[in-house]
Amino acid sequence: MAIAGLLVHTLKENVEDVAAQISAMPEMTTYGVHEEQYIVTVAEFPSELMEDEVEKLKDIEGVLTIYTTYVTIEDELENAE
Repeated sequence: MAIAGLLVHTLKENVEDVAAQISAMPEMTTYGVHEEQYIVTVAEFPSELMEDEVEKLKDIEGVLTIYTTYVTIEDELENAE
């Protein structure tokens, strides 16, 4: 399982709606809003799906960009040995 920490940058007027939509996604967890426009998010997916699933966040109205702050696939590497 790949785990990524993300900051989802939104328009201030859309931050609550965007956060609710992200929270409704089963593989995404939100941890609050920073500076009224950045949604702190953690995504957990198999590594081969991560990029495509994170890209879906860009389709949410009000999302300006997504900043990746952390990524790990350590448990997948351990299982491959």
